[in-house]
Amino acid sequence: MKPKLESMKDLHDKILKEINGTSTSTAEDISPSKFAELTKQLHDLSLITDKYSEIEAQIRDLLSLQQMLDDPLTNEDKDLLEMTQEEIKTTTEAIIEMEKELLLSMVPKDLADEGNALLEIRAGTGGDEAGLFAADILRMYERFAERQRWRWEEISKTHDGLGAIKDATIAITGNNVFGHLKYESGVHRVQRVPATETQGRIHTSTITVAIMPQPTEVQVQIADADVRVDVFRASGSGGQKVNTTDSAIRLTHLPTGIVVAIQDERSNQKNRAKAFTILRAKLYEREREKLALERRDSRRAQVGGGSRSEKIRTYNFPQNRVTDHRINKTLHELESVLDGAALPEFIQALRVEEQTDLLMAMNDEVA
Repeated sequence: MKPKLESMKDLHDKILKEINGTSTSTAEDISPSKFAELTKQLHDLSLITDKYSEIEAQIRDLLSLQQMLDDPLTNEDKDLLEMTQEEIKTTTEAIIEMEKELLLSMVPKDLADEGNALLEIRAGTGGDEAGLFAADILRMYERFAERQRWRWEEISKTHDGLGAIKDATIAITGNNVFGHLKYESGVHRVQRVPATETQGRIHTSTITVAIMPQPTEVQVQIADADVRVDVFRASGSGGQKVNTTDSAIRLTHLPTGIVVAIQDERSNQKNRAKAFTILRAKLYEREREKLALERRDSRRAQVGGGSRSEKIRTYNFPQNRVTDHRINKTLHELESVLDGAALPEFIQALRVEEQTDLLMAMNDEVA
């Protein structure tokens, strides 16, 4: 690990010189965007190199204290001996804690963690019961978002009159939205007795959840020639709230085949803007998944990978139990989880597991 830290110190000094204009390798002025990028990189490296320097200073102090302990004069003075032994203990504990902090600061950071996210929920197997469960999970995330003081904006939602949801797409805006919710992608399973079940049998239904970072137009640029835009008349349920104008929008991204259709708004322009928001997110996520597959260590499974086909969590109503299968964590607080209050317990445990995986992968690379 030390060679990696030393290389980080060298990179820190190189970037600092470049920013100060003293680097011989940079003849031209730094552009504002490049300057912002270098400043952010320098800040992130400083968090690591400063901590490393503190640890090195503490280690030097510890060596000096150990030399004092080996000095016969120290052993002859009882008070000095006790004080030295206490300082050695305190310094050793401080070094251990600082090394833990240093390791965590070295974990590769996902820049998307700090930004906004798109939430997609789709009912899976189980018919109406799956749709009702999709509505429950949608409420869970909405309540969690309220607790985090995030902004919740409905992009599209298809539902029936009984409260069941076929699919829903939500834009969530705030600090570290994707970083909190990225572990939620996958298949969520419910086991309960439906209200329509007369013999008390437990039914199993599933829904899929997808969490995608929400990129800006600068991060994902879409060429006009790559998108086919179809305008059509929105359809509705039972003849109600049906647009009489061609306001619904369907986008087809020709290079990837991704299709996005929006008909929730009566305005063609609003539907178009929402559709492009979703398309940008899908294209951004597609590239992220491609990079993740290239970088992922084949020996380890990434906790935050979020495969939509992966069964990640079971909500068992008869046993008041919620189990996350990726980390084998169970809470007998189903109501609190569905209220969004206990959800952070799963999120924090998944974050720790991911950090552990990343640290082990780093150690493998160094070895």
